[in-house]
Amino acid sequence: MRKIKEIIKNSKVTLSDIERNLNNLLEEKHFQPRADLKILKEISKELLTKKIYPRMLGLSGLRGTGKTTLLWQTAKYIYENNFNNDIYFFNVEELIKENVDIFILHKAIKNMPEFEKRTVLLFDEVHEDDGWSKSIKILYDSNKAFIICTGSSALLLQTTADLATRMHILHTYPLQFTEYVTIIKNKQLNNEPEIKDALKGALFFAKNIDDFKDRMTKLIPVIKEFYNSVENHDDLILKYITIHNITRFTKINNPKVVIKETEKLFKSVITEDIPKIIRKNYRYKNSEKLLLRLAISDEINLHSLSQVLGISTDEINENLDILEDAELLNILLPFGGYDTKINKNKKAFFMSPSVRLALLSQVSERPEFTPKLYEDIVVMYLRRFFSNAVLSFSSQKKGKNPDFIIETLPDQIIIEVGTNKKSVKQITESNIKYRYGIIINAEADDIQYEKDIAIMPLKWFLLL
Repeated sequence: MRKIKEIIKNSKVTLSDIERNLNNLLEEKHFQPRADLKILKEISKELLTKKIYPRMLGLSGLRGTGKTTLLWQTAKYIYENNFNNDIYFFNVEELIKENVDIFILHKAIKNMPEFEKRTVLLFDEVHEDDGWSKSIKILYDSNKAFIICTGSSALLLQTTADLATRMHILHTYPLQFTEYVTIIKNKQLNNEPEIKDALKGALFFAKNIDDFKDRMTKLIPVIKEFYNSVENHDDLILKYITIHNITRFTKINNPKVVIKETEKLFKSVITEDIPKIIRKNYRYKNSEKLLLRLAISDEINLHSLSQVLGISTDEINENLDILEDAELLNILLPFGGYDTKINKNKKAFFMSPSVRLALLSQVSERPEFTPKLYEDIVVMYLRRFFSNAVLSFSSQKKGKNPDFIIETLPDQIIIEVGTNKKSVKQITESNIKYRYGIIINAEADDIQYEKDIAIMPLKWFLLL
């Protein structure tokens, strides 16, 4: 017990400890905080000053998306604002190497007088402890501490019903383009939160195409001013989509190195993270084969995949569910009623387009840039706002099938994505009633309108 208490006391951090760890993680002094930090600050302040819950947070996301950095940035905010200076940081992987798990930690903390008042407990890579879910619940119930955990999407995979009522989970997505620009160019969009909200309102909640035009007209000067200030922004966008949307790799400029590191990343999720959480017979090798097939063709035809992979449709469905929970995939259901969503084929997009590119590199010496990467990045953005109840794809038997449907009121919004797509037929010749359509054109520099359809640049969409 003496050894454990010594570990706990040594885990208490000062402001200099916090800043040293942040300096190690963030080499650039001008690195701007992720948008997620604003939410973490708000929750921390509300709890520590007004005792407004939640009292336990989980940061979940794909490996390399910056969860540990957010953890330390939150600690700095709490410390600098004197909300609580009793902050303890535990790297769970290091604890396990010392033969100490979270339950053992809990038993020691229970007998230490310094924990009778509210403290802040930070657990990094919590899923390294096999029994973390039950142990964190016990710790929460027996202690007044404000607890923040990070996990490589494991928080979603193992959250029990009891823990779910106690822990508020925040998804840490790959970088937004504006965040990437601050890292590389030290440039920010003026009035960024307000502009992002206004752009979201224009794209998804305008009453009709005229309202869409009015809203966009007000935003265009700010958008153009931003891109005029960013040198070689077209090259920057290409790098962002292909190799630099995962925070960990933004400083590596060699595409081959990033592709290889990304391959290691998704293999670690499959072979290390998921088996620790899924305690039944989980065959991870089938997941990698399945991912490879989806990288080539995103439509999920269970019968065809079963024949090609030599595994049952039930096993494919199980793998798909796990890969989606692990945040390697974004899986969309077809547009329509309940029966349509259940019985028709689904579509899979990659949480990071870099993962698709890394998979394609396994079957091609020089994997070509594919328009599928544009679709991946668009879905990644849309997924931040909309669930499967609102976001779907078109699979109608009659008429054209545009890429995405967003079911905001009063009628749907139809979205089509392409490299230099200007034809509106995919929208106008569909059988889906819509209030306006949006074509996201990767090569466009300005917006155009044709009837009730806007043809807008991808780079404008990336400012969401």
